[in-house]
Amino acid sequence: MTDSSIVEEKIPVNIITGFLGSGKTTLLNHWVNSKEFKDTLVLINEFGDVGLDHELVESVDSSVVLLQSGCICCSLQGALVDSLVTNLIKAERGEIPKFKRVIIETTGLADPAGVISTLNGDDYLLDHYYHDGTITVLDGANIRDQLKKQYEAVKQIALADIIIVSKTDMIDSDELDSIYEAAQKINPSVKIYPAVKGNLSPNILFEVGPYKDHDAAYDKKVSSWISINTTSNGFASSFRPATVSGNVGVAKQKIIAHSDIDSFALEFETPLEPLALLAALSAVTTQYGDSLLRLKGILDLKDQDKPVVVHGVVGNLYPLSELHSWPQGQKKSKLVFICRKSVLEQIKHMFNEVMSDPESASKAYYQSMIDNIERADDLDNPYGNSY
Repeated sequence: MTDSSIVEEKIPVNIITGFLGSGKTTLLNHWVNSKEFKDTLVLINEFGDVGLDHELVESVDSSVVLLQSGCICCSLQGALVDSLVTNLIKAERGEIPKFKRVIIETTGLADPAGVISTLNGDDYLLDHYYHDGTITVLDGANIRDQLKKQYEAVKQIALADIIIVSKTDMIDSDELDSIYEAAQKINPSVKIYPAVKGNLSPNILFEVGPYKDHDAAYDKKVSSWISINTTSNGFASSFRPATVSGNVGVAKQKIIAHSDIDSFALEFETPLEPLALLAALSAVTTQYGDSLLRLKGILDLKDQDKPVVVHGVVGNLYPLSELHSWPQGQKKSKLVFICRKSVLEQIKHMFNEVMSDPESASKAYYQSMIDNIERADDLDNPYGNSY
């Protein structure tokens, strides 16, 4: 069981990503001077490059400024780990105000998976911070072409917990519907909000999915987060990328995302064996790592009265947590996987095999470790790195 007091001491980190020109800066301009962003540290690449239209109250040093709202903006001049560590130390020493949240704004072509992996891969960061969700800003006027040509745009959608469609005043309702449909084909059940000139409340950050278990609204968040239709038994058919339908002049063409990303869902009517499930999840995350972009689910486990939430991003599993009650009173397990299409069938097969016989699967895994021992005769340096 997770100690909520320990979780509360950690600082939530949100990532804002999106292509160049998508409206990230406009959104940040709206947010950084809001009362909701008081006591927030915003990490950006360079003040000049991002072009925040803010009124500086105090220049703390060459890379940090304090805004009128109390929000701290820091130029991300070094490695991400260094910036997070340095600013936390400065806050503890009283050199800058203490902050209760961090926002990281990525460059337009940045892969948010790298930032997420950094947050989950450093011991110091894990002790003091936790990833609290990714916000992806889509350029409503240009996302159609970006999804056809840029894999990064598709991955930014796949890793999003919230999607904001900007420039909705420049597109018609049919195009907006098409964008929603395309995004949900890539990332089923993701929350999507339209926005004009960044005019959207920062309160949406507090609705992001299950990254912590001490929030009073946790059950409501998760119920929305996992809301998705699956087949009644076994493996559901994949949610395939949208295809063109309708005749020219009669119906607008749907947006096609040329990508190697697909998703599938599972639903189980009977309680699951906990050790078998954990063995299966461990097997697929260990084997496929970065190819398994998202994993989310509500589980009915044997000997557990309440529903259990499982969640993983880019091969990293977050601690299991409980809900108070079953969404809509339906006591059954739901799992959603978002992964590379090229390994989708392999993930299905491995998950199914381990669930059926976890002990044999474990033996096979450990046998593979023995079979792949790096032999001494094959090493350039037989004494390793000690000399």
